[in-house]
Amino acid sequence: MSELKKAVYMTPRTFEKYDNGRIILYPNETVISDYTPEVPEGSDATPSSFTGYQYEGEENDGGYIRECADMKSEHDLANAIVRTRYSISDELALQRHYASDPETYADEWSAYNTFADAAVAKAKEWLKG
Repeated sequence: MSELKKAVYMTPRTFEKYDNGRIILYPNETVISDYTPEVPEGSDATPSSFTGYQYEGEENDGGYIRECADMKSEHDLANAIVRTRYSISDELALQRHYASDPETYADEWSAYNTFADAAVAKAKEWLKG
């Protein structure tokens, strides 16, 4: 995975169509109370503070671009969220390792399942909104 970049917005972000078969999504949100933007160099203006929504992702705007065949499908959207952390190869390797040695991979398996469950919950939340 590439280096993660951060961006702050005045309103929350979720996902939107990026191009044919892909979306840009913002699953890593941190809410910052009383966020004050940096003053641009050479500016005398004092920016007003606001509740900021910070996103951290691979793209400059804090998002991730991932494949998503149907952005109205809870399954496809949750899968896109999971792909922000686990590639298909990583996921299959973890499943194989856990199947062959559950004790050794118990913590990784638990972390994966927790993240996948959270991805499904976030997809449901986003689709409701």
